[in-house]
Amino acid sequence: MNIVFISPIAWDNSDGAHRPVQFAQELARRGHTVTYIEIEKSRAPLPDANPRVLNFEALGWDSVNFLRAWYGLAYAAPAHSGENFFQIVPSTSAARGIVICAAPFRPALELLPAFAARGYALVYDALDDISEMRALGSYCYDDLAEQYLAQNAALIVTLSPRLAEKFSAQKNVTLLRDGVDLAPFRRVPSDTAQTSPYPLARGEITVGFWGTMWEYNLDLPLLQTITRARPAWQFHFIGAYDLDPTRVSLTKLLDAPNVHFHPSVARAVLAQAAQNFDVCILPTPVTPFNLARDPLKVYEYLACYKPVVSTNLPQLADMPYVQLARDANEFLADIERAARAPIDRAALDAYLQEQTWAKRTAALLDALNKLPFAARAMPAPPRGAMPNADNELDRAHAYAKHLERVVQDRDAHIRALENALQQSSLAQKIRRALRSA
Repeated sequence: MNIVFISPIAWDNSDGAHRPVQFAQELARRGHTVTYIEIEKSRAPLPDANPRVLNFEALGWDSVNFLRAWYGLAYAAPAHSGENFFQIVPSTSAARGIVICAAPFRPALELLPAFAARGYALVYDALDDISEMRALGSYCYDDLAEQYLAQNAALIVTLSPRLAEKFSAQKNVTLLRDGVDLAPFRRVPSDTAQTSPYPLARGEITVGFWGTMWEYNLDLPLLQTITRARPAWQFHFIGAYDLDPTRVSLTKLLDAPNVHFHPSVARAVLAQAAQNFDVCILPTPVTPFNLARDPLKVYEYLACYKPVVSTNLPQLADMPYVQLARDANEFLADIERAARAPIDRAALDAYLQEQTWAKRTAALLDALNKLPFAARAMPAPPRGAMPNADNELDRAHAYAKHLERVVQDRDAHIRALENALQQSSLAQKIRRALRSA
């Protein structure tokens, strides 16, 4: 099959751990021709074979209009962006085509009619509850765009029971939870913390968390309570944090001698770090948005043979060695119990073998093979500004701040290039002087 992913997640985000990237890689390994169109732009060099990775600039979008669309503002779209795709990536054969869109983002929707006209089946892989994102200060998606995507999809795949319920009125909905890539967590022998190649400060109990950190996915009052209640414990947070200066600073709110923030690392290094931890935590606020998620990090914690204590997210209730706490006292007590309890590694391995991305991809392929494939005309998607977007000051402020960061990044890049050029010129002068001496 020819399979195209349209994903909000950059190919190199979190070392390629996320669902769309894992599906794309697995399908390519099975001989399908895969193209990955990313909305968030990768920083690392991109593969150009199979999977082939493109971004929206390659399809004719300029950065300013794309950024305006990201904030729901009025934008000027390139003509025929869907047709541009087929100029870059012509169909390899008469094989069936599938486009899997994980983003109800208006520029992404503009690609879809061109795929439908060529007989591609449309799949909506619902990753989040879009209806709840605006409350988190996210401006890129709206319900109207999601309704268009859901109504025109031949299949809706959801990763949580709550999302499956949200789309239950649609004709073809399947639940397919997140999975785990075990390989990075099996390369490092699981040994005692004292021999970890990534040593961290240890306490009476050493607690770990990893992932990108925002105030909407960390219960900050809970963390303030438990970190201060147990000063002899050590708490380590690994991943990107304080990314937006306009948002609350996590490091300031959680500042304490036993709380440590570390930058993002590759998954193999996470496996090394986990050897220091007695317990891993998921202190996620119990909100409608988070109740619709299936946290990838829990599978990764378990792959490191670490018990998990989470806030009360019922979608995790059937996972082994995961304790759900309703308040701070329960959270502390669950950590203490989990740190003492032995883990049956053979049983946990048997569970994880059923949660791999290979297993998830097999289930996805079963669903894809049942889809109808026929050329059809799709109605035009919603275009332009989201309703009332131009009148919302918080949206305009966030857009302006983003533009400032873009300018700062470009200025820093230019200064680095100028410095490199200056050093190169100086080196050449020195070499010429040495040769002439």
